Amino acid sequence: MTYYRQKLLVLVCFFIVLGSFPQSSDAFFGLNDSPPLSYDMETPLAKLDKGMEVKEETPSGEESLAMQISLPNGWIRAEFEQEQTLPKAGNGAFEKQRIEQEDGDIFRLLVRYSTPPRLQRRSEFRVRSIEINSLISLDNWFVEYLLQMGFSPEGVNKVSTNRLEAQYTLFEYGEPMVTRAVVERSGNKIILAEYLVHQENYQVEKDQQIRSIQKFKLLAPDASLPVALNTYSFVDIAKFDYPQNWILYSPGIITIERMEASVINIKGMNTDDRKILSNMQLNGRIDVTVVSRFAKTTVQNEMSIIGQALKDKDLQLSDKMDSVPLPQLNEKVENANIAVYHIIPPESELLKINKFSRVVGVQQKLADYEYWIGTLETSGRYYFIRLLTIGRDEDFKSWAENTEVFYVLLGSVAPVNDEIH
Repeated sequence: MTYYRQKLLVLVCFFIVLGSFPQSSDAFFGLNDSPPLSYDMETPLAKLDKGMEVKEETPSGEESLAMQISLPNGWIRAEFEQEQTLPKAGNGAFEKQRIEQEDGDIFRLLVRYSTPPRLQRRSEFRVRSIEINSLISLDNWFVEYLLQMGFSPEGVNKVSTNRLEAQYTLFEYGEPMVTRAVVERSGNKIILAEYLVHQENYQVEKDQQIRSIQKFKLLAPDASLPVALNTYSFVDIAKFDYPQNWILYSPGIITIERMEASVINIKGMNTDDRKILSNMQLNGRIDVTVVSRFAKTTVQNEMSIIGQALKDKDLQLSDKMDSVPLPQLNEKVENANIAVYHIIPPESELLKINKFSRVVGVQQKLADYEYWIGTLETSGRYYFIRLLTIGRDEDFKSWAENTEVFYVLLGSVAPVNDEIH
């Protein structure tokens, strides 16, 4: 059994094209391109705060979900259904839960308040949570949410890595609701709080809406990552972290002058039938190569080796993309760089087939793929971290998850005794 598993992993490591993809997004857009969120209020803050009640909620007794909500005086707490499914793209109304989706896209309604009954459409404040089973930044989770909902933000403010505020318009039962929202993360849950006001009442309630969202906060958010990390060590020379739900493959260390390892994202590993090989698809891959600086090599030489390895598989780099920021790196890293490229599809049909699947006819042409190369230099070694991922315009969610793992792994690379040779 062990031999069979190793043989399968070798196949995965050789055939690096990805298999089937989820629904592609219409187009990628970054939050940096969104208009800034306005905080203009005509009412003095002291007067606004005086007309608000502060409420504390701890849904189901979960301390990591404990929250403080500020709402205008007289708002009423409502009864509600516990779970809602994310809508299909372009559909603004939620459907009642029927079957839990494979990727965990189930909203849980934590609390809901509304204005007292009145002639105009009642305003609403609701807080929902959704579990995530992968590493993904808060920004990218929100972009994916917008893509699924089918609308663009009217304003966005990235307050911190764990808090984002935005405004957009939802159509609830066919009615336009101007919505102010705050998104936070607590452990493996994304918390989405929304204040909805009918378009006709917006100017009257605008200041209260802005202030309410501004004051919303989680009282004891869980700072842990959504997925636990494992650590892989190149003997006692260096180490890096990777998500527990990715598979590690290492060919074994023959010489400490050049060491390699790979981590692989297999789609289907988290499902109930994860033991069925035909249900698994290669969804992302990161290769790590550590080379001694005493091996009389250079970064240019190593990049040529990487490029030749891609050509041997009929893959070529093309169209260098915009630069991306570096994560926080280990203090022993002296120089670092990230380059992002498009991938030119292979001519060979064999390389367009998902060799990890036994399903007859499972094959896909490369549409939009990206290749990320992170280069780290320390006093004793070069570190080359390469990510192969489907492109952001083709499948934004998979791209966002894969690139977040790349950032986490890159930031975790830690030289221990890397001057040994």
